[in-house]
Amino acid sequence: MTQVVTVSAQTAAYAMEPVKPPQRASRASYVEEHTRMLAQQAAQSEDLRLRALVNIVQPPALALYFLTSTQQQFEQATLQETIEAYKNSVA
Repeated sequence: MTQVVTVSAQTAAYAMEPVKPPQRASRASYVEEHTRMLAQQAAQSEDLRLRALVNIVQPPALALYFLTSTQQQFEQATLQETIEAYKNSVA
């Protein structure tokens, strides 16, 4: 004798949740978090080596902010302006 059991997809997904492997954090976020903690330690300590290291390796988000802060924001061109610029560059 055979018994057929039907289960909805949502119930099956809920039942499989504990079996799934845990998601790993990206390497970039790990490095950024570790660098930020290192910067906090350097600010509180008197260790010159640690402070020099933090000056060389700055937190990526902060470094990215300073790298992009001087860039100008350009407005987007309209379709007509784009077509005219294309025609002028070809001619």
